[in-house]
Amino acid sequence: MFYVSPRDYGDQILLSNFEIRKLDETEYEEWDRLVIESPQGTIFHESSWIKALAEDHGVYGYFKDGELSAGIPFVKTTLKLGIKKLHSPSSTPYFGIVFKENKGKYVTKLSNEKSISMAIIKKLKEEFDSITISFSPSVIDMQPFIWEGFSCNIKYTYMIQIHDLDFVWNNMDAKRRNDIVKAEKDGIYIEPSDDFEQTIELVKKTFDRQGKQVNFISTAIIYNNILSDKGRCKSFLARDNSGKAIGAVYIIWDKKRSYYLFGGYDSEEKHHGASAMATWEAIKFTKNELGLNCFDFEGSMIPAIETYFRKFGGQLTPYYTVNWMKPCIETVSYAKKSIKFALNCIKYRK
Repeated sequence: MFYVSPRDYGDQILLSNFEIRKLDETEYEEWDRLVIESPQGTIFHESSWIKALAEDHGVYGYFKDGELSAGIPFVKTTLKLGIKKLHSPSSTPYFGIVFKENKGKYVTKLSNEKSISMAIIKKLKEEFDSITISFSPSVIDMQPFIWEGFSCNIKYTYMIQIHDLDFVWNNMDAKRRNDIVKAEKDGIYIEPSDDFEQTIELVKKTFDRQGKQVNFISTAIIYNNILSDKGRCKSFLARDNSGKAIGAVYIIWDKKRSYYLFGGYDSEEKHHGASAMATWEAIKFTKNELGLNCFDFEGSMIPAIETYFRKFGGQLTPYYTVNWMKPCIETVSYAKKSIKFALNCIKYRK
């Protein structure tokens, strides 16, 4: 049982009794209910996603008066010299703390969440030597982490609010709409599909064209198998008038929004509107078939990809990543980087 006093963190912390402990897997159903109900919860926080890769994983639950009120999932990797690192699973954009929904006054909600965050941070720093956490866009208060010595970085995604599909269409960049209209005129059509193998082949072709390796295929297959069983993923294949698949978009979803996980196209059969048309169909599917009002492009930091996503007219939305190392480890890490840099400089001069 953890107890925190006001003098530990100043008047930002409310005096309270609570417990933070690692959840037993028999409690994961309760955790998943919290994730679904929490404003911060995403599909990436759910137990099935955390367990998928069979790594050393878990959830630290924050209990107040015996009730699970918040928590943070984690994946643990033990590095050289026994260094314990907390991080997100592979191919996971959002992770971090989720809180039970609080419909009270804003000041009360904010104070409670700061208190909970501080308590969880203290626990994590006791258990791990290195910590990297990416939060969902709904978590904007990084102050407790900054106060505790974490560095904070900002990333961006684009989110489309789909209350009205006509508004979404009209809000797109004119060229994006024209590409979609031209694709339709050229006989391109979109097939909602569960053919994951075909989708991955198109993703590979995109990476091959760029001279890059696809390093997430095995992970993607595992996640797809899990989500297919739950009926929570779908590919949208763009086919030409001969029926050949020339582009693909793959989405997954929870009860709040759908997420663009990846896409690809055949560069030999490239059509400027094929992938855009597949994305538009995925957006319409999100609204009409899933009954959801939000489509998340799930990260847009690479300039070319950011430009592509931006033209769909979504709202630029920040999300945060924090990092921390124990001072002794950080010193060693800095020294190793400095030595490596110096050796490279000597090699370059030769």
